Amino acid sequence: MTPPVAPHHDDLPAAIADLARLIGAARLATDEGQLVELDLVAMRIAVLCDAVGSLDPVLAKPLRPALDAVMNELNGLDFALRRRNLDLSLDLAQADRRLRAQMAYGGKPDKS
Repeated sequence: MTPPVAPHHDDLPAAIADLARLIGAARLATDEGQLVELDLVAMRIAVLCDAVGSLDPVLAKPLRPALDAVMNELNGLDFALRRRNLDLSLDLAQADRRLRAQMAYGGKPDKS
């Protein structure tokens, strides 16, 4: 896979909107319990940050609302990932307690 190329100034609004959609899709997949690969998201964020950071501030200012939308999507993804990690931790703790109880009382461990 080739790394993304920094978009030209004219392409930045579309690239930012695409990134927001990609992050939103990752959040939805996380909410559905799917594993999400974040390498592409991170790479696209880095490329867009470099492209926006190299702009004259006058040219970058109109991009702020779109970048705020990306931040909102990232906040949603962060919340979804934290919630998913907490759910997994609680599930593992419950499974561990169940296994310990079964072993303490001489039962055979449940396969589930």
